[in-house]
Amino acid sequence: MSDEIISEDEVTVSPRGRKVEINPEMAAKFSKLKPGQAIRLSDTFGSVDKPRRATVSAIIRKHWRHVREDDLRIDYDANTGVPCVRCKAAK
Repeated sequence: MSDEIISEDEVTVSPRGRKVEINPEMAAKFSKLKPGQAIRLSDTFGSVDKPRRATVSAIIRKHWRHVREDDLRIDYDANTGVPCVRCKAAK
């Protein structure tokens, strides 16, 4: 094969990136959450050690944004390390 100039109509495009994988159970839990409520994700994630918290938080945010438009707050229990998620209070 050699480099050649072709018409742009001959260019084929391959898909880029990863397909977003959503856990329907977690998404359903987040969609049902009302203001003033929080959800403790002990069954979903269990105790999360500090090095993994950024990864777990990214997974939580991805699922939250899939089903909601409001902001969220993620807190990790000081004793157990279990993530708790709630709607962020409006300012």
